[in-house]
Amino acid sequence: MTRHCVVVAPDATSTVWKQLPFGDTAGKNEAWLRDLLHAHPELVPLDELDPTYGPLVPICTELPAAGRIDNVFISPQGRLTLVECKLWNNIESRRKVVAQILDYGKEVSRWTSADLAARVAGRLGSSSPSLFELVRARHPEVIERDFHDGVVRSLREGRFQLLIAGDGIREEVRGIADLINRNATSAFSFGLFQVELYGSPSGSLFVQARAVARTQIVERTVIVLQEDDGRSRLESVDIEAGSVEPQGDPSVAQKIHAAAAAWWTPVLASQLTNQDQEPFRYYWPHNVRGVLPWPGTWITAYRSPGGSPPMIGVFIGGREHPLSELLRALAPDWKELCVSLPEGAKFEEGQRLEVKRSVDSFLDEDSARSWLIEAIDGFVNVIRPRAAALAGS
Repeated sequence: MTRHCVVVAPDATSTVWKQLPFGDTAGKNEAWLRDLLHAHPELVPLDELDPTYGPLVPICTELPAAGRIDNVFISPQGRLTLVECKLWNNIESRRKVVAQILDYGKEVSRWTSADLAARVAGRLGSSSPSLFELVRARHPEVIERDFHDGVVRSLREGRFQLLIAGDGIREEVRGIADLINRNATSAFSFGLFQVELYGSPSGSLFVQARAVARTQIVERTVIVLQEDDGRSRLESVDIEAGSVEPQGDPSVAQKIHAAAAAWWTPVLASQLTNQDQEPFRYYWPHNVRGVLPWPGTWITAYRSPGGSPPMIGVFIGGREHPLSELLRALAPDWKELCVSLPEGAKFEEGQRLEVKRSVDSFLDEDSARSWLIEAIDGFVNVIRPRAAALAGS
C-alpha cells in the first residue's frame, strides 16, 4: 500500500506527497543512500535506536574492513556506529546483509585506536584531518585526551552500534535475533532503520527515517588469563550471570581466582557509612560491585593489574539504557555532586561517571586498597541517596 503525506504551507494551501520506492526512483540507489546519510547523519533515528552513540559525526564511507563499511560515524565520546545500506528488493541481499554487518563489527573489534586511525587515513588521504579533528570541527568543546580514551575503551570492549538502513525492511525478526545470538561476542548494539522517500508534484523529495527493530544489549566482559607457561588466552563472560568462575584448566583457574579474590577481601570487609547500601560482592576476576536503587545499575570498583599503567577506580555501571537514563538524570546536579565525590571524578552525561588512579601513584597495595575503600564509600554516600530519590520520583 502506497503511503502519502500532506504538506501544509503557511498560507494554508496543501500539497500531497506520494511515497516512492527506492528502486523506482532514478539514481536513488544504495550509493545515494550511503552518501545522503554521510552528509546528513541527523537522519539516523538515534533517539529510537540508542541515543548513547550520539551525536553522530561522519568519518568516511566505504571503509575497508572484511569488505567495505558503507558509513562510519563516531560520537564525541569515541563510540563507533557502522551503517550498512541495503535496498531490500534483492532476496539474496536480505540473507547476507545481517551477517555482513556482524562481520564488520568482528573485524573492527580486533583493531586498536591506531589501526582505526590508519584505516581512516588510508581512506581519506594522509593529509586529511585526524579523527579528533573531525569531531572537534563539529564539537569544539571535546577534550582530546577524553576522546582518545573513549575510542580506546570502545574498541577494547567491542562496544559498537551496528545499523542496517534500507527501504521497507521486512526481515523476519526471529531469524535476525538467532543470527545475532550466535555471533554476540561483544557488547554491541544492533538496529534496523527504514528510509522512506516521498515525492512532490514538482519533483522535490522528502526523506524520512524511522527505527524498525533494535536489540537488547547483552553486556559481556572479556578477560585475559595468564597461563603458567607465559601464554595468555581470552574468555568472554556475561556480567549479568553473577560471580563467574573461570573455565579451562582447573588448577590454573583456581590459583588465579584465589589470588584475585584475596586481593579484594579487605575492601569487602570494610564498613560503609551508608547502612542502607547492600554489601558489595566480588565478581571475578578484578571487580567488586554493589547494586543501586535505580534498577539495572550498580557501583563498581575495579583493578586492572595488567594495564599499562595498571589502574584502579570506581564507576557507575549498569545495563546500557538504565545506566544512560540514570546518568542523564544526575546531570543537572553534577556540580553539586562533584563537590562531594572523590577528587578527580569525571562525568560524561549519559556515558560515564568515574574516578580512577594509577596503581603506581601509591606506596603499596594496602594504600591502593585504602583509596578504593574511601572512593567506594564516597560514591555510595553521594550517588545512592540521589538514585533512590530519582527512582521514587
